[in-house]
Amino acid sequence: MIHLLRTVALAAVVFAASGTPVRAGIAVAVEYYDAALDHYFVTAIPAEVAALDGGQFPGWVRTGLSFNVYAAGSATPGSTPVCRFYGSPAAGLDSHFYSASPAECQMVLQRFPTAWLLESYDVFEVFLPDLATGQCPTGSIPVYRAWNTRADSNHRYTTDLTVLQAMLAKGYVAEGYGPGPAPTAMCSPSTGGGNAPVCAPSASDTAPYVGTTVTLFANCSGNPTSFTWGGCPGVGGRCDVTSSVPGTLTYTVAATNAAGTGAPAPIDLHWRALPPVPQCGMVVTTNTAPPVVGSSAVLAAACSNTPTSYNWTNCTSAGAICPAQSGTAGPVNYSVSGSNAGRTGAPASRSVNWVATTPPPPGLCSQYPSYLFSDLGWTDALIHSRDFTDAPGFAWNAVWVVKLSVPPDASSTQTGKISIAEFDGPPTSREVTISRFPCDFRTPDPSGNNGPLLRDESAGPTEFFVLGASSGGKVGLAPGLDYYVNIRNWNASTSSISCDSSIRCDALFFISLP
Repeated sequence: MIHLLRTVALAAVVFAASGTPVRAGIAVAVEYYDAALDHYFVTAIPAEVAALDGGQFPGWVRTGLSFNVYAAGSATPGSTPVCRFYGSPAAGLDSHFYSASPAECQMVLQRFPTAWLLESYDVFEVFLPDLATGQCPTGSIPVYRAWNTRADSNHRYTTDLTVLQAMLAKGYVAEGYGPGPAPTAMCSPSTGGGNAPVCAPSASDTAPYVGTTVTLFANCSGNPTSFTWGGCPGVGGRCDVTSSVPGTLTYTVAATNAAGTGAPAPIDLHWRALPPVPQCGMVVTTNTAPPVVGSSAVLAAACSNTPTSYNWTNCTSAGAICPAQSGTAGPVNYSVSGSNAGRTGAPASRSVNWVATTPPPPGLCSQYPSYLFSDLGWTDALIHSRDFTDAPGFAWNAVWVVKLSVPPDASSTQTGKISIAEFDGPPTSREVTISRFPCDFRTPDPSGNNGPLLRDESAGPTEFFVLGASSGGKVGLAPGLDYYVNIRNWNASTSSISCDSSIRCDALFFISLP
């Protein structure tokens, strides 16, 4: 999370330094906490606030505390820029360090060049206290810095003296300038001198789907006592909003303190229409056809419209791949559906008939040491031989058979495509056939009766097909029949296996239906 935020932060700093004017004024440094890391993090960068509030980095939540700063590039008279360093995970860190002292920034840069990486000399601006007394300038209040004294070095920054005391009681050490148990690290500009609050609202999601709930956060300076929302029924510093129609809607918030009410600050939410419901198929891959009790069957969901979650029956998985086993012989019905934006498509079902003893190899597969069998059915799919981890799988000298079952009512004038490529390994020459028989690498026979309909050999073979009779150099697949795409690691020029027996030469198979 923190490393990704570093990229967002640098982008924001570069933007500010590019010559684009930056409006001087109060900004808000918002504090977050990750319980798993036991780390604190503060940021006044709107892109980081939006990413954190939007759940882009799970685990980080607001503590409810913040303090005022000046935005980067403000150059308010008397203020000083705050540098920010990122602690490299390679050094056992993964945290941030802030300092308002140019001398301390340079010391960190010189003493820890590989452990603490400089992100920016100016992430926001504050005042520097008197280095001897820790006294803050008029119009500002102390920001305390507490260090956790652990190897994963993390600091907490707060203007609340009771929070500092609580951290010290937990074993933290106070750092800063001036005597006593509460030295001052930097000074936060106060808005108590007659300034109305300035707000910079953020959202948990700025491009939500219609029907979802989005939380808006006010993010206002000046210690507001009340808030007024426009377009959202909120009464405090946060407001929940939803929309039933797509489009861009603008919401506003204005905050009030003793000095008055600030100007309404806007934020746009770009509501998106719900995507189409996922339509799924299922591919079943086994070491034998059918699978043997005690072995594995890898079930792969092949779904359209980008599911965000999958729902399996009789198989346990949170993703698109689900390994299945059975302790008894007989058919088991499996199903899977895909969900996106809160909607779930119709389930795709497949029955797998588990057998007690190893069945004879299908077709011509007895000629080869082993075979991997994928029953694809008839669906657009991308499958990987590496997903099947049981030996022998798609071994270096094995055959991968992908069964296609063309529905009796299939009809289209479009062209389908089949592609095979190396997956996570060196380029490998492969022989591919399309046949009415599994493991068929005989001389091609256009009729399909005594050999495959086509044969190809290359490092990345791609074949096109049509429904019905062959035409235009494209092989024809008849509705209502089964076909087999047979794949093996083979170099035709040397008549030898093209994969080194000491490694896996896994492939991916992609089919686009006509």
